[in-house]
Amino acid sequence: MWKWLTGLVLVVLAVWRPSVASFGGAAVGTWAVLALLQLGLLVGALVFGVRVPLVVIGVGGEVRAWTSPRRRVVWRTVPLLFAVGLSSVKAPVRRRLFLAALTSLVPSAAAVAGAWPAARSGGGFWHGFAIAGTAVLVNALWPRRGAGTTSPGWFLFSLPRLTGRTAEEFEATPLVNEVSDLLAVGDLDRAEVAAEEMARRYPTLLLSTSAKVAVLTLRTRYAEALHAVSALVGRTDLEPRDMAFVMAEMASATANAVEGGQVPADIGLPAARRAVEGAMQLGYPRYRCTGTLAQLALLEDDHAAAITLATQAGNSSESGLGRADALATIARAQMASGDNAAARRTLVEAVELAGWMPRVAETSARLDVG
Repeated sequence: MWKWLTGLVLVVLAVWRPSVASFGGAAVGTWAVLALLQLGLLVGALVFGVRVPLVVIGVGGEVRAWTSPRRRVVWRTVPLLFAVGLSSVKAPVRRRLFLAALTSLVPSAAAVAGAWPAARSGGGFWHGFAIAGTAVLVNALWPRRGAGTTSPGWFLFSLPRLTGRTAEEFEATPLVNEVSDLLAVGDLDRAEVAAEEMARRYPTLLLSTSAKVAVLTLRTRYAEALHAVSALVGRTDLEPRDMAFVMAEMASATANAVEGGQVPADIGLPAARRAVEGAMQLGYPRYRCTGTLAQLALLEDDHAAAITLATQAGNSSESGLGRADALATIARAQMASGDNAAARRTLVEAVELAGWMPRVAETSARLDVG
């Protein structure tokens, strides 16, 4: 959709009153409407009680981050754009998300509507601004939901009409966030109780299995986590988006089980590779797979690739636990390469973020012994 709209905008600008000003206006219009969409989403989330667990300012590598158990704010190299992630913690979940999405469209729609009168009066800059801004707005309004992103239009036009298991997944998100909040501070006992309660109330939901797997993983019960995910593969009621998440989770669980010595490497590594490739083929974003790919590279003794991939994973991490895990992989690869001094420097941030995490704590203990 986005590629098609970009091509259409370029064709229209080239055919209809082309000028340097119009192309400049298109660049500014694209940037402005994208920024207004995210700003509106942030305002809508704050007004209607939707949590914002992630705020990313800019593109490129991570320059600085501020992490708390419930929110991660990341400042990147080129601060031109920003993006926010949403997560519901209070009922009614779908109504809150609908209203937040509706609010996100108000400032961007107003900007586009205001640009068209100026464009009709002959201004080349506003001509480009209006055309590109309209394309961005149409792209946002088009209902689509994949493993990587969900458009505001999907929340407006598809979310209210959901029924069955998918609707239940949304209603269960407050419980999922309760488990995540407890895991973020290392309260595994209470997180396990919350995950069990979720499984009792929503036994067929993927989110219930994900919550259980998250607890088992941080308990280092990797084989049990892998068994729980594997039980989902045979389900026939899952959409491609759902299966993408299942395959990605299976790849991660398998890598953990191999690293923890709970699954033989000659069986687990090829299986994990197949799972991660299957997840990406089903639309799961590659940047979300880099942590698992880094762990697999480390297990295959490709230390340089492990460091590169884990650095990418850390830079794109969406939580403090995710970044700490990526840093642990980097430190392990540095140790395997014989650079214990670099590993110690890497682990400083990981320990600050989540020193209690098994992979971080085990790596730190190995360094102390070394």
